[in-house]
Amino acid sequence: MKAWSSLLLFGFRTFVSFSVVSSTCVGNSCPEAHKQAASAGLLGATVSASTCHTQTYPQSGTLAPVTFPTPIVDVRWAGERQEFDKYVFVLLRGEGFYVGGHLWRSDQFGNGNWQDVTSKLTAALPAGASTSEDMLGVLDLHFHQRHPERILFQGPGFYFWVTEDFGRTYKALPTPGEATLGFWMELKVHPNVPDWLLAKVKRKECLADLSSAACAHDLFISKDFGTAWTNLTEKAGGKVAAFWDFDWGASLTHSDPSKSIDDEVIFATVYEESSAMKGPYPGWDKDLHFVRSDDLWDSQHTKLVACGNQFEVIGQRVFLAMPSACPVAPDGSKRNVPTGADDRGAVTMYTSDDNAETFKQACLPVKDLDLGYNLVRTHDGKGAFVIVDHDELDPVTSRAPMSTVYASGFDASMFTLSLPRNYRNQQIADFARVEGLPGVYMANQLEASIFDDPSSVPYDKNYNDYLQSKITFNGGAQWSDLQKPDTYNYPECNRCTDLADTKCQLHLHGPTGWVEGPDSRPSFYSHTNAPGLVMAAGNTGEFLDPAADATCTWLSRDGGFSWEDVADYAAIYEFGDHGSILLTARYQTEEPADSVMFSLDEGNCWNTVLLDTALDVQNIRVEPKGASHVFIVHGSECRQSAAHSKCTYNPRQSTSRKGVMYVIDIEQVMGTDWKVCSDNDYETWSPPGNDRCLLGSKVTMQRRKQSSECFNDKGWQRESTTGVPCQCGHDDFECDFGYERVGNSSCRRMTGISSNDCEQISTGTYYVSESHLRLIHNDSCVGVSNVVTDSDGHGTCVGPHCGSNNGKGRGALGKFFIFLLVAGLVTTLFVVWWLFAASDSMKAMAEELLGPVIAFCDSIIGWIRDRVSSLLGRQQADAEEAYFQPLAGSEGLALDEEDARSPPLFPMR
Repeated sequence: MKAWSSLLLFGFRTFVSFSVVSSTCVGNSCPEAHKQAASAGLLGATVSASTCHTQTYPQSGTLAPVTFPTPIVDVRWAGERQEFDKYVFVLLRGEGFYVGGHLWRSDQFGNGNWQDVTSKLTAALPAGASTSEDMLGVLDLHFHQRHPERILFQGPGFYFWVTEDFGRTYKALPTPGEATLGFWMELKVHPNVPDWLLAKVKRKECLADLSSAACAHDLFISKDFGTAWTNLTEKAGGKVAAFWDFDWGASLTHSDPSKSIDDEVIFATVYEESSAMKGPYPGWDKDLHFVRSDDLWDSQHTKLVACGNQFEVIGQRVFLAMPSACPVAPDGSKRNVPTGADDRGAVTMYTSDDNAETFKQACLPVKDLDLGYNLVRTHDGKGAFVIVDHDELDPVTSRAPMSTVYASGFDASMFTLSLPRNYRNQQIADFARVEGLPGVYMANQLEASIFDDPSSVPYDKNYNDYLQSKITFNGGAQWSDLQKPDTYNYPECNRCTDLADTKCQLHLHGPTGWVEGPDSRPSFYSHTNAPGLVMAAGNTGEFLDPAADATCTWLSRDGGFSWEDVADYAAIYEFGDHGSILLTARYQTEEPADSVMFSLDEGNCWNTVLLDTALDVQNIRVEPKGASHVFIVHGSECRQSAAHSKCTYNPRQSTSRKGVMYVIDIEQVMGTDWKVCSDNDYETWSPPGNDRCLLGSKVTMQRRKQSSECFNDKGWQRESTTGVPCQCGHDDFECDFGYERVGNSSCRRMTGISSNDCEQISTGTYYVSESHLRLIHNDSCVGVSNVVTDSDGHGTCVGPHCGSNNGKGRGALGKFFIFLLVAGLVTTLFVVWWLFAASDSMKAMAEELLGPVIAFCDSIIGWIRDRVSSLLGRQQADAEEAYFQPLAGSEGLALDEEDARSPPLFPMR
């Protein structure tokens, strides 16, 4: 399972609505919809539990472990092409307090020939180089997909190693710069030119004083994969004093062959004057600037954005953050600086979709300043959800561990509210894609009622006790509860017996589960090569419960639409053979594992593999494509006791636990039971739902039948997923900027947010539809006008009413007074009651009973506010406070797993 590690050495860098069987399937109405979908055959072929013929393996002999002197930090494969997955590397934890441990290698898919190659690294060092243990570890490895045989192994000391033959031989090369520690180095391989590397390194002054202003970064380039380096700070000829953030310009276009940018383009944030440098931890700094060099600094760079501090590239877009106190906009004009922006460390985000030529400020429908954010890439790779840690002024909400999720629009600068109160911990957000199913995401949310009465919330309130899991099947436009099963395989997993049915749902641990210490749990997990399969640890009940006796392991075969309990404990899990094999083991916070379980029919029946010795299992891995039948189960020695006689760690004989790994080759384990699939063993499968549409497309894909207990040939390729456009319906739309969802379909204006709060709207660049709806990102439905008649769904006005300024300046005065006359006394009284007399509880009750009416009336209020504002010519001086967007941390953006969600080995460097 590709997972965030809970090891101390690891850190973390860092989803349109399709209604699942009918548009009314929300909350507790979905179980009946699931029965209908199952009876209609929409969930694929199924298997009855009575057909199980489970086996115990191996049928003879034992399965012996591979042991290591220290626990495993990471398992890596040479490239992602299957012909090279035979080369496997294991990175160990360093001895004692050392960072970076020994490097081990296998050239037999992990099945054998494991060697500690640290001695080869030592032998490659030049005469006189230090061979102390703290200089010989390996922190990370880097390669280009076109040349996986050539790998750079990054060490913590003054050398790194390069192999040209998948790790059979090595040569040692000095790190760039003067006395530069590899621990302090960040490397990026060029997307298009395999020989080119960029390396950001700390200067030698940092060895003497990390807090000194002279402790800064240089940027080096190598055109021969690390043999020789050029210092770009020096090459800039005094135009750059120090570097901060950096990336290749080709990162903008390498995923789209139709677009191009010169290979020599580099984007960076820099100090242009030495006097402006503030050391390695400057916070948000107005003296850092976002620049572009077109020729590797052979000539003067171009300053693109003053105060640009940090940036990330997603798809063909640049997301750039600057301090909110910056007085200059990207186009050089004067910015209105929000009150308190400098004192509170707030930041603002800008986006560009034209190779960083121009930037637009990201519009967020919120008045609070922002402190940090995560980016989660959408399934198509061209957009991102922005998860914002707001600087709330209210003392109760400000100390709650939560963020707000916003969905990007067509141009990635107009964001709309998707999910409030998203749980976060240690800069990690409980939010993730369900891989392989466009528009499906899962998240954990703090329950709203705990904030209803701030005076009742104690300062030491444990917010973790009020987490609830949610899922969206349309890109975050609508969220619903996870559906608990109607029947249970394990009675212990049914914790709803004493709860009303409306209060009991399924709740699952998300990405933050990895960092909960002794209560850590694996996150919900899916893989692009196992479409429809999702596994997770969690419980039924009113809230998510971290207690061991409450946790079960759950499986969905239909992308999160329905769930089944498959173990009465918390397991760690992985998918192999294109989703044909599921392999699980007890997770380390449960108890030691002396066996692993695997299923060949998507979790209906489970076979057992006995292990020679027990271990505390930390993770299960398979090669990156999820196509192999060879799994690596790793962890550490478990402590011997009367109850765990197969454990091997005795604290009286050793002060530290060894690393333990089992290589589970299912083909070898099964022997003569192994069977290769034929054409009749595959089915065409579609996710269940309303006409089976996902993001406006009827999706069909190939996968092996659940009833076919066979295996794919090594070179088997899944047929391409196909999609037929669907007619547009309300499930293809999300609420437009400044509006939020009420119930399942209506959108109401957000309190305190005006259209004038966003420059793109006030200048006519973006048009907010009178329907308050817009198309969800990447939705491909046809017939937008069936739902929205005055817009193309992407912010462009459509129809005869559109004038200059994109239709925003049409007969406002006449329409305003005509509207007031037509609305009449009833609406006026309702508006007055809603604004000035109704309490929050009264509004909540009214919303439940009259949701669509409330939404309409609330929109009327916003319409009046906008028209009055427009007629009076009001310009908000504090408009920028409504759409600030921040960066997380002082060393980099927080991204998801496919961007940076796999933990960088050393976030402190």
